[in-house]
Amino acid sequence: MSSKKEFISFPPGYLGSRPEKFPLIANNDRYFAVNKPSGLACFQHEWTLGKPDLSMALRRELLNEKPQLKKLGVEGLFRAYNLDPELSGALVFAKNEESEALLKNAVGSSQLVFRFHLLVKAETEDREFVCDLPLAKHFHSKCMVVSHRTGKKSETRFRFLRSFGQYQLWEAETNYLRAHQVRVHAAERGLTIVGEDFYSEGDLVYLSRIKRGYLPSKGREKPLYDRLCVHLVEVEFQIPEVQLEPVLAPLPSRFETLLKRLDEYRGGRG
Repeated sequence: MSSKKEFISFPPGYLGSRPEKFPLIANNDRYFAVNKPSGLACFQHEWTLGKPDLSMALRRELLNEKPQLKKLGVEGLFRAYNLDPELSGALVFAKNEESEALLKNAVGSSQLVFRFHLLVKAETEDREFVCDLPLAKHFHSKCMVVSHRTGKKSETRFRFLRSFGQYQLWEAETNYLRAHQVRVHAAERGLTIVGEDFYSEGDLVYLSRIKRGYLPSKGREKPLYDRLCVHLVEVEFQIPEVQLEPVLAPLPSRFETLLKRLDEYRGGRG
């Protein structure tokens, strides 16, 4: 693993009107990884039309023979797995066809472990449980539904981490990541994710709601974190034939700030 701070940058127009810069959170002979922000698609499909596409931006830079990518030894763009646009966190790309085959086979064989941190309001007293409801794409809407007839096998293991008064931090772990899986399984088991507006009603957190006596300044108050509070913090490789270090992705800075404020004010009184 490289010890030097490395990054990939994009000019204006690639991922929006502003330039973007992503520090690498992992880099070796087989793959590199970035800490994807919420709002970016991994690739274009019917659910992500119109959203900035990280894979397309990288492909453009490969065609332009971008020095940063050449220096990394990237032979082509090979995504190991998909991460929903609404989620942030570790996104791994293989550097060549051989590594792509290794990682995609590992994903298909449940040899990768995906660990998420999510901030929720819980309607359960359990502190650890498994949800294995099968999931299928809705026929008409851009969402997933539980279906015992047409759904594909899915399993998410949930574990309580700590409390912030009325809010809680949980870990969600799975060996195979389907679209919207963590969000659907959380909602089905009574975990309302902060920022969720589709599968449950998870209101955003404002400082005025958790800090007694706080009055916002003039103008409309902004939430402490305006995204879905789900972040892929770790990807662990359990591939028998090779030893690969896990990829760790720090929480977004505003997500961290939200947790600090909740800790400081104990998440308000509800």
